[in-house]
Amino acid sequence: APTGSILAVSASPTRIALNGQSTITVVGRKPDGNPLNPGTEVHLSATLGTLPAIVTTDRTGTATAVFQSDGRLGTAMITASLSGSTSSGGSTGGSGGSGGSTGGSGSGSGTGSASLQIEVGSVAGSIVLQPTPTTLTISGGTVRLLAIVRDASGAPLVNQGVNFTADYGTLNSRGGIVTTDASGEAHDKLTLTAADLQGNVSSVMVTAQTVGGGSGSSGGTSLLSDTATIHIQGGPPHASFNYTQGSTDQTVDFTSTSTGGQGALSYSWNFGDSASGVNNTSTDPNPVHLYLANGNYVVRLIVLDTNNQSSAVTTQIKVPVGTGGSSGS
Repeated sequence: APTGSILAVSASPTRIALNGQSTITVVGRKPDGNPLNPGTEVHLSATLGTLPAIVTTDRTGTATAVFQSDGRLGTAMITASLSGSTSSGGSTGGSGGSGGSTGGSGSGSGTGSASLQIEVGSVAGSIVLQPTPTTLTISGGTVRLLAIVRDASGAPLVNQGVNFTADYGTLNSRGGIVTTDASGEAHDKLTLTAADLQGNVSSVMVTAQTVGGGSGSSGGTSLLSDTATIHIQGGPPHASFNYTQGSTDQTVDFTSTSTGGQGALSYSWNFGDSASGVNNTSTDPNPVHLYLANGNYVVRLIVLDTNNQSSAVTTQIKVPVGTGGSSGS
């Protein structure tokens, strides 16, 4: 290419998902303004992702390539240059307009070379996982999974990669990345069979995660996730409970949140307060206990279903309990 030739490079879009693509267009002009000769080689490079190392111009002086992100979050600097040329005036780059989470286009130009930036991935401010239904029988079924992803301002994140995982069953995505739509929603489907639920499975944990932890691409690469539980009826029970401050500092209200099991559950509480004598135990689902002194106590709940399947949970609490808590927290 003649010395002093001008390159202009553009990308559409300039904001893509972690597994997204962008079309790179390079237009070359000779110093007299005419297009570069057909077949002129243009060298391409990127600081993130991949794209062809060399493309050639057509009769209009235009060459195109596809930039593919490689799963790394950040800003990819795309540079186009002419073989053997040196930049006498430097090059100017751009990161596109205000395309927001949906992308947009950007451009840069320069003598002998030109560059621009592509934003790869966005950092989510929140992700919410909504499974439907939340209860299945031990014969299995299908659960629709919806992940709603928002940025730090609450606006939908478009083309954001979401990864779904589950303890049991088969996901339509097979664990691959699912991208959000124009509403910031990603969809997957979990299929659970009776074979998946063998061994007295009482619940299935489902997780959706995406890149989060900040308000922009420089906000970090931590993972933001949300989890949901699919309860399996007919399997063994799962013991759990919440506790809150009662009518006095030494009174604690307990509420069973136990799930699963066959038929009605029976309850056996031990409040860890041996000094209270016969009042140290209860068979109520939601008992109230008056502790005789402040301090740490180990509370145990055992639940039993009509098939004699049981589950137990033990949690230490501190009286007074203040805002309360839950078993396992």
